[in-house]
Amino acid sequence: MALPVAIALTVISAAGSIKAGQDRNKMYQMQAKQAEVESDRRAVQYELQANDILRRTNQANAAVVARGFAGGTQGFEGSAGLIQQVNNTRGGKEFMFALQNADMAQRGGLIQASLYRGAGQIAEQAGYFDAAGKLGQAASMGSKIGGPSGGGFRTTGEDWGS
Repeated sequence: MALPVAIALTVISAAGSIKAGQDRNKMYQMQAKQAEVESDRRAVQYELQANDILRRTNQANAAVVARGFAGGTQGFEGSAGLIQQVNNTRGGKEFMFALQNADMAQRGGLIQASLYRGAGQIAEQAGYFDAAGKLGQAASMGSKIGGPSGGGFRTTGEDWGS
């Protein structure tokens, strides 16, 4: 009776392998979601940084214009205009850099999430393959269980009492 118990335990172990693979897949799917959320959070931070750069550039330009007009000159021409151009160039570069960082953060998160999803699918498949191997092992054990000695069906009528 030890062999039937071993077969039953192997079948139960195969079911456990499937469940473990599915659980690992779920874990990886959760990590994928977490990677996406984290990348979105970082992207929003970079976008806020870009907006802050734009706000500071506009404030600096407003101050230059105000000083120019307060000094009796044109606020948008001459040295005031040149300072505004420099501010816009520098601020624009920083603004674009922050937006590019936001884009890279999101792309990086999507790539990481994709890797997690792939790992989850592989983990689940590994669970199924492990289970298949265990079921094959159980089938092999089952084939070793024989019937009664000299078993099988009688094909002649000699022992039938005829």
